[in-house]
Amino acid sequence: MTNDALESLYSSIRAEEREALARRVGEARARAPRLSELDERRADLIRSVGARKIGAEAGKRKLDAIDAEEQSLLASIGMPADALTLHVRCELCQDTGYVGEQRKPCACRLLYRERLRGAEGVNARETFASFSADIFPTPEQKRRTLNAKAVCEAYARALPSPEKPNLLIMGMPGLGKSFLGNAVASAAIWRGIDGMRVSAYSFTQQILSDIRDRTESARRFQTVPLLVLDDLGSEPVIPNVSTEWLFAVVNERALSGLATVCITNLTLTELQSRYGERLMSRLCDRNTTQVLLLTGENLRVR
Repeated sequence: MTNDALESLYSSIRAEEREALARRVGEARARAPRLSELDERRADLIRSVGARKIGAEAGKRKLDAIDAEEQSLLASIGMPADALTLHVRCELCQDTGYVGEQRKPCACRLLYRERLRGAEGVNARETFASFSADIFPTPEQKRRTLNAKAVCEAYARALPSPEKPNLLIMGMPGLGKSFLGNAVASAAIWRGIDGMRVSAYSFTQQILSDIRDRTESARRFQTVPLLVLDDLGSEPVIPNVSTEWLFAVVNERALSGLATVCITNLTLTELQSRYGERLMSRLCDRNTTQVLLLTGENLRVR
């Protein structure tokens, strides 16, 4: 459904820009009728060059002269130089949503997609640029969080292949863990790197939905270049489902070297008790995981 919505969105964008161009052309020609004559001259000249009635060099000189007169007319009626050109909102993809021969999703498409996902998607509010150092009650908490931010920024810059692909952010509620996780995902998407942010609860619900409907939507968790798994430990424990699937995703991503950010309010002891040794060996492997521990006062109540 999201892909259909995105295609509809881009179709609307292109239609709006075509309509805007038609309005600008109509206004310009009404204010400077000579522009219509120049258009006809340009079309005749291009046909003549194509039919070899006029040489390429001579044709180029004449076209340049037409363009210069057109620009002069636009300036005289107070319209911008690109008034008669179709505008695009994204120069990279030309409002198609894709770039390159491989049709890789453009950064703008990834951003639009996350907006359509709503609260569960990567939001535009919690970014490294919007991070405020003025909200911390103590110098020590400020120092620790700024250090964590620097680590997350370095991790985001190294995407899609950080030296250590896994990042585990731990600490009590209200310390800015989810903010940093969203900031990492936002930075990735702005660079055109596909990233996905999902709560552990929604992760489990997607697994259950796949089992019930015999679909494979959750497979994306294993393949997306960046996965931010938020609030790990808040999801319901469903025997033979939740922990097994969580291990399968984390393990497959680790084997593939894909970037994974896990965020939790639980301590290492609580994680061990809840998920067992097998998953913990993946979550806390020193060779592949960098652990950040945030401490201090709950910022949400300040």
